[in-house]
Amino acid sequence: MQILKKGDLIGLIAPASYMDEEKLKSAIKNIESFGYKVRVGESVKNRWYSFAGDDFARAQDINAFFGDKDIKAIMCVRGGYGSIRLLNLLDYDMIKQNPKIFIGYSDITSIHMALYKKCNMMTYHGPMAVSNLSGEYNRDTLKHFLEVVTEDKSIQKLENFGQELKFFNDKSCEGIVIGGNLATMISNIGTEYDVDYTDKILFLEDIGENTYKIDRMLWHLKNLGIFDKVAGVLLGDFSDCEKAGKDDMELEEVFNLHFNEYDKPVCYNFQSGHCTPMQTLILGCNLKIDGKGKILEQKL
Repeated sequence: MQILKKGDLIGLIAPASYMDEEKLKSAIKNIESFGYKVRVGESVKNRWYSFAGDDFARAQDINAFFGDKDIKAIMCVRGGYGSIRLLNLLDYDMIKQNPKIFIGYSDITSIHMALYKKCNMMTYHGPMAVSNLSGEYNRDTLKHFLEVVTEDKSIQKLENFGQELKFFNDKSCEGIVIGGNLATMISNIGTEYDVDYTDKILFLEDIGENTYKIDRMLWHLKNLGIFDKVAGVLLGDFSDCEKAGKDDMELEEVFNLHFNEYDKPVCYNFQSGHCTPMQTLILGCNLKIDGKGKILEQKL
């Protein structure tokens, strides 16, 4: 596991949508104030349709930063849409030889999954520069992120900020955690960038999807046999996932129908995803769900 040290160089990339330049300037200033150097990818300030530059330019930033020995961590500036368009443009052989701390969430799930599949690489489902660290950033989000990337601990306990983790049952499991944004992950399934779900812990989060769509995507995973393969499920934040109509189910009802009778461990209400504050989860590392002890731990 790589550890980030004060003075290290962090590369900022924009694999998906473009962002507000003033917010980018603010994020850079904040990150430098934390004690790190910053290098901005060449495509980050570009615009091509809704993207931060064309596909080749955005992918080239990723390849270039993984190949740069001076850069110790790569942080995405925001999500949106566009990461899936880059997967066939990444140099996985080179990336595998140069693993780094890679940070992002939401649309970045496509890249997380591809890096795990092609490079067997741990990545970080954590804050992004513009989305989370510009302006008056949340101190708890930053504190937990820095604890995860700067402290050499073999076990890191994951505890919510101001609210309890919840569990559907008292079962326990341990396995490599994979996943991310539910809607984005669905687009990787069945492709060469999909992963082996056997004995893994599946982490899911989302934002702004109507509850019937969440239900449909969970049924898709169920019909594929993914819930039968995994060792357990971790449900993160599902911000603004509301009913589309008065007869639709509430989000909690959707989860209850899928997981109340599920015979494997399920932890939910985990503060990671499109929430403030958010916890940093290391994808590709061992995670322990202890339903009886009400404990969630990532083990390195």
